[in-house]
Amino acid sequence: MSASLDSALDPMEEIRFRKKHGTMWIEMQKYTHFTFDELEQIMIIFFKIQKRDEKPAGSDLISRAHFRDVLHTGLGMTDAYMMERVMVALDRGTSPYVTMSTFAKAMSLYLRGDLEERINYAFTCYDLLGEGHLRRETMYQLMKKSLAKASRDDDVEEAVKELVDIMLKRMDVDLDGVINFQDFHTSVVNTPSLLESLGYCLPERPAVFSFLTTWCPTWGKM
Repeated sequence: MSASLDSALDPMEEIRFRKKHGTMWIEMQKYTHFTFDELEQIMIIFFKIQKRDEKPAGSDLISRAHFRDVLHTGLGMTDAYMMERVMVALDRGTSPYVTMSTFAKAMSLYLRGDLEERINYAFTCYDLLGEGHLRRETMYQLMKKSLAKASRDDDVEEAVKELVDIMLKRMDVDLDGVINFQDFHTSVVNTPSLLESLGYCLPERPAVFSFLTTWCPTWGKM
């Protein structure tokens, strides 16, 4: 692709960036849903963010703060509490930086991820303690954070308790008092609308379409 993917970048700078990382992108393509040309465009977005970032010299990283800006402004993911969970789900490390690989995998998930990938990702977001299952207390915490925005404090407590009871009855397939991954998986496969039942951790389709139209107009409609 000879045309510059972003007119704000110096053409020679962009060429150097592509030459430096082209081999790496071939490997990265294996675990994304992008063609090489599409991945190249995603990496140009990464490069543009990187240019205005304060990062370790010579690194191929962007700050978590700037990555969250992309999710917030570019993909409409505005829930601050869930954003903390999202960062853990995407990158189990504690570094304040996001790697090129993590960025590519995240964009692949958000723009083209299949149901299996989204189920795994959503469950990881909700599994606050990394226990492999969701306890009543965990579900209560997640739902309370979600409902607190739309309700008065004195309305939230009882509503959340009722919702947790409903969700446990609906999703606790093996009736052991917790929702393990298999419970969650089975419930969502049968009723896909349950995928984000404990908090919004994925961009909505209009936001995805807007992102693609703005940043990747040559891709066409998904």
